[in-house]
Amino acid sequence: MGGCRKITEKALRDWKKERKMKKKTACGGTIVVPRKAQEHLRAHPEVQKILAEAVGKVSLPRNGEFLAVEVEMGRVVGLSGCVKAPRVEIDDLAFFAQRIERKTPSRVVVSEGEPTTKVVVLAFASREDKRTYILVTSWVGSLAPKEPWDRNIRNNEEFRESLDFWSSHALVHDPAVMGEVFENSWGEILG
Repeated sequence: MGGCRKITEKALRDWKKERKMKKKTACGGTIVVPRKAQEHLRAHPEVQKILAEAVGKVSLPRNGEFLAVEVEMGRVVGLSGCVKAPRVEIDDLAFFAQRIERKTPSRVVVSEGEPTTKVVVLAFASREDKRTYILVTSWVGSLAPKEPWDRNIRNNEEFRESLDFWSSHALVHDPAVMGEVFENSWGEILG
């Protein structure tokens, strides 16, 4: 009897864990949070507590397009992790830090973010079910382009837009999810 109970308890734990990884949307769809996204979200711990609520306000695209949306939460949910910063050229020195679960440093500033009422949700459509999307990432704040080192940048125009944005914006340094701040240039980081 004890063995059966252990199996049942394990099955219940697994079911609860799986359920936590599926979030219902406003349109009745689902956004699944795979292990890779869970690891990626370690760099955005503030969003984890409100992710289900944010996803619950999302309507999925009907045509299977990539989902990139700012969700208005109706109240301050945290401090934006991305802020305007003094513009730098590609060889100018700026501050950078390595975020957890990232291979390349991000431009940072040592300051505080602005209070925000927004949560960003990025997800792509599942191949099996168009009412199911797979979470890529989420964070508190506004939409921002990929960082210039992101290997998912598709073309030169997207790279130029990214470098232009990140030359005048930076992430707020958070020692809980980032390494030490150091000086470098975008030219060296991208080199």
